[in-house]
Amino acid sequence: MAHGKPDYYAILGVARDADDATIKAAFRKLAREHHPDRNRDAGAEDRFKEVNEAYAVLSDPDKRRAYDLGDQLGGGFGGFGGGGGGFGGFGSFFDEIFGRGGGQRRPSGPRPGRNAVVEIEVPLETIFAGGKHDVHLRREEECHTCGGNGAAPGTSPVTCDECGGAGQKVVRRRQGSVVFQQVSPCDRCGGSGHMVKDPCPSCDGSGTEESDQEITVTIPIGIDDGTALRVPGLGEASPDKGGIPGDLHVVVRGHDERFERRGQHLIVREEVSVVDAALGAKRKLQTPCGTVSLEIPAGVQPGHTIKLTREGLPGLHGRGGRGDLYVAVEVKVPEKLSREQKKLYEQLRKLEK
Repeated sequence: MAHGKPDYYAILGVARDADDATIKAAFRKLAREHHPDRNRDAGAEDRFKEVNEAYAVLSDPDKRRAYDLGDQLGGGFGGFGGGGGGFGGFGSFFDEIFGRGGGQRRPSGPRPGRNAVVEIEVPLETIFAGGKHDVHLRREEECHTCGGNGAAPGTSPVTCDECGGAGQKVVRRRQGSVVFQQVSPCDRCGGSGHMVKDPCPSCDGSGTEESDQEITVTIPIGIDDGTALRVPGLGEASPDKGGIPGDLHVVVRGHDERFERRGQHLIVREEVSVVDAALGAKRKLQTPCGTVSLEIPAGVQPGHTIKLTREGLPGLHGRGGRGDLYVAVEVKVPEKLSREQKKLYEQLRKLEK
C-alpha cells in the first residue's frame, strides 16, 4: 500500500479478494467492538471512524474498483477519506469514470439494495418441457425489529454531528490557480448522514437481517445454460430506510448424470456387448426428451458415434427446432466368462483361424 493511503483491507482484516459477505461480517464485528457508546477506551472513536470509512469504500463496487485501481496506478489516488495528498481531484476523476457524475452531490433519496445472484441446477427434462423449480434463498432483508433504521426500539437515528446530515465531506485544495475539490463519504457516519446511538439488538445497527426463503421460478422451454432469470425485489435490502430492495438473478444450469449438453445437442455414452457390436441390435433409449429407438449397426467399432437427428433439446420457448442426440458407442468386453460362454468364444476363435 502506498505511503499515505489507508489500507482498507487491513483495517477490516480481510483479504483483497474478500467477497461482500466477508467484508460485511468483518465490519459488523469491528463496528460493535469500537462503537464509542460501547467502548470507552482512548482511540476507540478514531478506530470506529477508520472502520466506517473502510466499509464505505469496500462495500460499494464502484468505490472499491476505483480504490483498487488507484493502487495499480501507484497510490496517487488520494483516498475516499481525504488522507492522501498530491492529486486532490483524483478521487472525483475516478468517480466520473465510473458514472458517478463527479461525486459533487449526495444522491437524493434512499439507495436501492444490491442485486443478488443464485445459481441452480435443473434436470434436463425440465429444460426440455419447461416447468417450475423451487429455489432456497438466504438473503438480507429489512430488520423486523427496527424497521431498517438500525436503532433500538423506542429510539431513532440522529443527524451526524460531523457532516450535518450530508453524508459526505468536501475538501478543497489549491494548486496554483486551480482549485481541486474532492468529495468523500463522511468517515463518522459512513456516508449515511445519520448516526445510531443505541443500536438495534436484532441487527446490531445494520438495519438488515438474514432470512431464509423459498421461492418458485418458471423455467422456460429450451433455456440456455448460464441464462439468468430476473426476479424483481428479491435482492438485498436497501441500506437506507425506505429504499427498495435489489433484484434477484437466478442463473440456470442444466444437469443430468448421464447426458452431456452442448447447446441444443445432447451426448450420451452407450455400452453394448461384444455380441451386439458384432451382430447389431435394436434397443430403446430413455433420454431427457423421451424414449427413442436406437439401432446399433452390425460391426460397430468402439468410439463410433450414432447421430439421431432432432432428438435433442428444443430452442428457447420451443422455437427454432430441436438439436440432435449423439450416441457414443462403448463396446463392453466381459471380464469373466461362464464355462459355456468360454466354450462358445473358443469355438469362435477356431472359426476365425
